[in-house]
Amino acid sequence: MHEYHEAIHIIEHAIEQAQKENKNKVTKINLVIGESSGYSGETIQLHFEDAAKGTICEGAEISVRPVKTMLKCPNCGELFVRKPLHFDCPHCGTDGIPSDVGKEMSIESIEAE
Repeated sequence: MHEYHEAIHIIEHAIEQAQKENKNKVTKINLVIGESSGYSGETIQLHFEDAAKGTICEGAEISVRPVKTMLKCPNCGELFVRKPLHFDCPHCGTDGIPSDVGKEMSIESIEAE
């Protein structure tokens, strides 16, 4: 259900941004969604389509740029994508720790006319 609330937030932000630019139709919204964010791009799209009806966002395309979850090496600082069943840094071999990369959910840009 948090995707529904996020879709509402996206619509509100897009409308506000379009109005600031004196535009009256949002055509595309580009999102960044990390694979560990807890959000599903497909579910946000479904809620967006329903919630956008009757607004200047109705019919807007939703584009999602996925971001892989990355670990950070506490020894050398390297950011790396975890391989299945492995946590070791490809640079020095130290076990990586969770980073914030892959937890994001944000609006990257809005296109309007």
